[in-house]
Amino acid sequence: MTTDLQETSDLPIDIATVAGIASIAYIFGVALHEYAGHALACTMLGGRVRELGAFYVDCDYQSIGDLAIRLVALAGPLVSLLVGVVAFYALGQIRQAPSPTKLLVWLLGSIGWMTATGYLLFSGVSGLGDFGTSRDGVLYNLRPEWLWRVGATVIGLVGYRVAMGKSVQGMEGFNGGSGIERIRRAQKLTLTSYLTGGLVSLLIGLFNPQGWVIVVTSAVAASFGGTSGLVWETSLMKRDRATGEEPLRIERAWQWIVAGVVAVILYALVFGPSIKI
Repeated sequence: MTTDLQETSDLPIDIATVAGIASIAYIFGVALHEYAGHALACTMLGGRVRELGAFYVDCDYQSIGDLAIRLVALAGPLVSLLVGVVAFYALGQIRQAPSPTKLLVWLLGSIGWMTATGYLLFSGVSGLGDFGTSRDGVLYNLRPEWLWRVGATVIGLVGYRVAMGKSVQGMEGFNGGSGIERIRRAQKLTLTSYLTGGLVSLLIGLFNPQGWVIVVTSAVAASFGGTSGLVWETSLMKRDRATGEEPLRIERAWQWIVAGVVAVILYALVFGPSIKI
């Protein structure tokens, strides 16, 4: 028994490799939210995209009505939700894939669902963001405002709890083994991914020309706030559960590390200062 526990605890979880994978997942998550969501909806509904930033899309609303503006705001969270659905489904179909690949897909699903539901919660409490009460928010001019915001907050809380449960379920599928060592591996993965995503988002956000407002309301809120469930979702894992999967191993993989660094640099340099169209 002692030998098995020692062998399990010695399984490698390379922090640098996990950070590289997390960087890619966070960048893809925000890019799909902004460009496949807000930007595409703006164009399809008759608006004109004036500017593409790393964490925002500036849509010219002059030629579209109130409903279309709300749909543009809604499109980002909907795309994030869809990304989560596809990623979690794919995770169940790639059981034989390498562990880094499964980690990437799992992160895309977790980030997608936490972003979508987290925005509901954030906007309900603050009145800012995609579901906010400003002119470009889903709840703009809806009365009584307090009731809509309370509703968004409650739905966001419930949805976020569901997202965390789904994230834990997904991790249980590829983080095998039993006992406390399985939990410790999960904590190492989630904490490393969360801190990497937050720091990467903050770094990229510093390049934006809109000042600290975008950094605080988008970059920091969506990463440190929106995906904070990654930090404490391991509390939902059953300590005494044993899975049939092999214990997770993520060894040093320079291709993932380099890919993560390149993704951060390119996204920061291209979209950080924003692209005017």
